[in-house]
Amino acid sequence: MGLLEILKGLLVETKVIEVKKLPSQALFYKEDFSIKIKKAEIEDIIAYEYNYVENNIISALECIKMIVNRNVVLTDPYSYKDIKSVDIIFIFLEIVKFTTSKEIKIPYVNRLGIEESINFDIEHFNYFNFSNYMKNYDSETREIVLDGYRFSLPSIGVETSLTQYLSTKSEKKEIEDLNKVSYDFMFFLGGKDKLEFSEIDNLIQIFNYDLEDSEISKIRKIVGKFKGIVGYSLVIDGDPIEIKTKINLQDIWKI
Repeated sequence: MGLLEILKGLLVETKVIEVKKLPSQALFYKEDFSIKIKKAEIEDIIAYEYNYVENNIISALECIKMIVNRNVVLTDPYSYKDIKSVDIIFIFLEIVKFTTSKEIKIPYVNRLGIEESINFDIEHFNYFNFSNYMKNYDSETREIVLDGYRFSLPSIGVETSLTQYLSTKSEKKEIEDLNKVSYDFMFFLGGKDKLEFSEIDNLIQIFNYDLEDSEISKIRKIVGKFKGIVGYSLVIDGDPIEIKTKINLQDIWKI
């Protein structure tokens, strides 16, 4: 590392993200996992806006992941791939706020029918309630044990591995078959940060064809218990406010 890189590292402003305040609430990270964010550089924002394709969710996710990958600081031995996929958009929005020095405001209609706005922040975020499952929580492995299965949230590395695997498929029959299978195995991989294609083949086979129907049903029910963690929403006066269609991701750096 040269003097310029060292100096740059000293001058870069960072902000600590409380892992317990992420959507995953630190339950599925090792205790020594920590994360900081830095302000996105102009090159990052230009790349985001250039590559963003309107009304294309895949494009939006790739742009979001690019920003997070370039602007998180993790301590060894952790990398971007260890971040749980459910936390990625939350971290991205924190990077946007840190970079622009502006709040992200979500419009909503209050109980009186008046349109107002609410800040996207930890004070208003609607966190999933894990309290009913803490008696089944293994603090050493960072998993929730239910019906003999060890539930965890997939990392962005695992999600990326699966995306790359699916992108290699070109034959119509193979694509049709893969569209029919379940990918619930992603929630039972512990702290893995990547998958080889051969591993994905084996996991698809085991979780869709080798297990008894009763076991597949158990797995489906376990995953179903936690589906609420994926959908981001805010809460004000006890009322949830969905944000899915209320953030202009295309122009978010201009807001």
